[in-house]
Amino acid sequence: MKSILSTALAMLLMFCGLGFSQSEEANFDQFIGDWTGEGRFYNVNFSDELGTIRFTLRITPDMEITGTIGDAQLEDAEIEVDDWNNGYRIRGSVSGRISPYSDFEKRRITLLLKAVRDNATIGDFHLANNFMFDLTMRPGEIRLRRNP
Repeated sequence: MKSILSTALAMLLMFCGLGFSQSEEANFDQFIGDWTGEGRFYNVNFSDELGTIRFTLRITPDMEITGTIGDAQLEDAEIEVDDWNNGYRIRGSVSGRISPYSDFEKRRITLLLKAVRDNATIGDFHLANNFMFDLTMRPGEIRLRRNP
């Protein structure tokens, strides 16, 4: 019985070590720079109503993140490893209207991005009123390219 417990404990510690080592290998530097791109909402009717949304991001070497989502401003954003989606997550506040032609506003955004390849990244965005649960969340796809 002791050997089974010892083996189970050793495996648990090994898996915990793997989880910590993934976070230690985060390569946030790949996102440093200025980015532009566009996004589309997954809801076709809503996407037709608002059209393509222009995104800009600026990520400094100190990991300060600013940008725009349509006409709205991205504020207080942070980047972290997103093990759930095997990529990276940027979360921040949104102030202002996304489109000048619509009353659509949200207070929070989450960007789920894949690793940078050929100076580009793809992923999803979630516009919501909070980071927990929002029945009126508006998700979509995003494509970003690093500015030269």
